[in-house]
Amino acid sequence: MDKKTVFVKTSEGEEAMRQRTRLVQRNLRNVLIMVDGHATVADLCRRFGDANAAEAALTELQAGGFIAELSDQLDFTTAPPAEAGPQQAEDVPVLTSEVGQSEPAGSSDAPLSRPPVVEEIELTAPEYESIAPPPRPVAPPPAEARPGWLDGIRALFARIEKPARRAMAAKKEAKKEAKKEAKKEEDKAYDRGASADIDPEPIRRQQRIDIGWPRLVVLAVGGLAVLAVLTLQLYPYGRHLPDIERNASAMLQDKVKVGEVGFSFLPRPHLVLRNVAVGEGDPYLRIGSVRAVPDSFSLLGEKMVFRELTLAGVAVRADGLGQLAQAVAGTPAVAIERVALSGLGLSAGGAQLGGFSGEMTLAGTGKVEAIELANADGTIKIRLQPQGKTYRIEATGNAWKSPFAPGLTFSWLEVQGELRPDGLELGKIDARAYEGLLAGRVSLGWGGGATLVADLELKRMSAGKLLTALGSDLTAEGDLSARLKISAKADVLAQLPQTLQAGGSFEMGRGAAKGFDLVEAARARGPTRGGETKFEQLTGLVACDRKDCRLDRLRLASGLLTAGGNLGVSNSGTLSGAMRVELKSSATTVRMQLAVGGSAKDPVLTPARGR
Repeated sequence: MDKKTVFVKTSEGEEAMRQRTRLVQRNLRNVLIMVDGHATVADLCRRFGDANAAEAALTELQAGGFIAELSDQLDFTTAPPAEAGPQQAEDVPVLTSEVGQSEPAGSSDAPLSRPPVVEEIELTAPEYESIAPPPRPVAPPPAEARPGWLDGIRALFARIEKPARRAMAAKKEAKKEAKKEAKKEEDKAYDRGASADIDPEPIRRQQRIDIGWPRLVVLAVGGLAVLAVLTLQLYPYGRHLPDIERNASAMLQDKVKVGEVGFSFLPRPHLVLRNVAVGEGDPYLRIGSVRAVPDSFSLLGEKMVFRELTLAGVAVRADGLGQLAQAVAGTPAVAIERVALSGLGLSAGGAQLGGFSGEMTLAGTGKVEAIELANADGTIKIRLQPQGKTYRIEATGNAWKSPFAPGLTFSWLEVQGELRPDGLELGKIDARAYEGLLAGRVSLGWGGGATLVADLELKRMSAGKLLTALGSDLTAEGDLSARLKISAKADVLAQLPQTLQAGGSFEMGRGAAKGFDLVEAARARGPTRGGETKFEQLTGLVACDRKDCRLDRLRLASGLLTAGGNLGVSNSGTLSGAMRVELKSSATTVRMQLAVGGSAKDPVLTPARGR
């Protein structure tokens, strides 16, 4: 293929460019784009970057009728020369001669005068002369073969048209180059095999992004999710506060006031109610926050269903327990499947008992069937069953420390009773503590003042461990059994320990009293300290109040030793009392009266009278 050949697009090629689908192969379309009627075959090969591929594409495009050589396309401008007779040749002057030469003035051989327009066109404009070089001079044909004047005009127009077309093409090419420079970064994403001189716009239109149905569905779902998140986050929930308060009041059968309402996504999407108060005037129930997790499908129905309500920071006054016992978890417009509690605290008679969490068990009618609670470390679990305005209470504990006497720890505990708005009645108490057993009943009231009444029985407890837990400075060893009655009365529950009174009988077997030796004191003539007195059995009565504790009718027996008397221990730890000691031997019997003094940490026995 001649490297100097110039191709132009045919009407078929222009139609293929417009339809975009006529040429399937990219190489053919890229070469067709570069054909502009000015570039030679050598220019096209240079632009395309692969001479062999470019020439093959040009050959295929020419065979398909999409391009043609420029000379073939310009044939229509020059009519084929007609054979002119001698007379015609004489009558029609040769136009080229007239244009190229000036006739002498007064010549009468030319039958036609030269048209002025032809003379003006021959004077080529400087614009065209500056763009394209003048055509090479061609020797005039013989006189017998010269064309007529019409053919000369056509040839002249063809000579002028070609530089004009080249000038216009050069301007167009300059615009394309400027456009390609501006979008150079964007063009890097296109086919690397095409030349940088290719106009990127047709190629850009040819490349289509095939998203595909799966990706389209994912994008649609993601858009809907973002829209839903924005809607839920920006929705004015405060407009529903009256409806929420009305439904909550119907469930709790009392006035409910909600501070604010909002929406949160973590840990899962839910509504949030804050600063909830229940009760007229001074609320008896306050809830820091309520998280309501709705059932998504119920949003489309007539009845709203909540999978879970989580009540956090719950503070209940005892006088509101009766009202809460009649609450229902639901209304005709709202249904609740589960209620969880966190940070529950009970205030009664000025005392606070808190740190519980758990959940409510709901019946099919929405009535509260039971409330399951546990403290933070799980050492005690409480079950409350509403019965009218009271609650039946059952509790079990493992390694539970009493909040009323922090030193007391129960390795196992089981209680049953009744919780009322004005008190707590525990009819059954069974516990294991300090290697022994404890049983009894306790009645605690806070309506019109705080009261405590308890009947307890201790069996085979370790006396040493119990005294240490109670914080006593007296020390003893042995199995302790006792029957005690405990009572207290005060204005508020917090003051009950200051008015506590306890009394009863006790018995200890196979132990020892630490801190004094009765045998040594009976034989000595002066005060004695330290030592211990072993015994087979020790019995007596105990009476304690806020001032001191007294042990009366003490009776100690240990083989040949017997003793009896009384002992007092003040709150400051000072000892007082007297003991009668009788020490028998095979030869004699020694009886001695001993005065008890000193302190619980350092007892002193002093002989008072002997015989």
